[in-house]
Amino acid sequence: MMNTHCEPTHGNGTVRGHRPAKGNGKRHVEVCPYCNEKDEVIPILYGFPSHEGFRKAERGEVYLGGCEITPYAYYCKRDDREF
Repeated sequence: MMNTHCEPTHGNGTVRGHRPAKGNGKRHVEVCPYCNEKDEVIPILYGFPSHEGFRKAERGEVYLGGCEITPYAYYCKRDDREF
């Protein structure tokens, strides 16, 4: 039985179904559809967070979404809304 946490890799070393990150190292920030701003938008972290996840939540870098995954990926701290 295959371990679900270990996925086979392709010949180039990437995990099947995953792509290497592209970009210039800057995080893409979504615009809030309610206030049309992006300075208070943070990603939603689903599932039980690691210690680093808790630290990021305390610093306001991520929003803890809980164990039930919803279709929302971002949270606006200004509007207190998920989108």
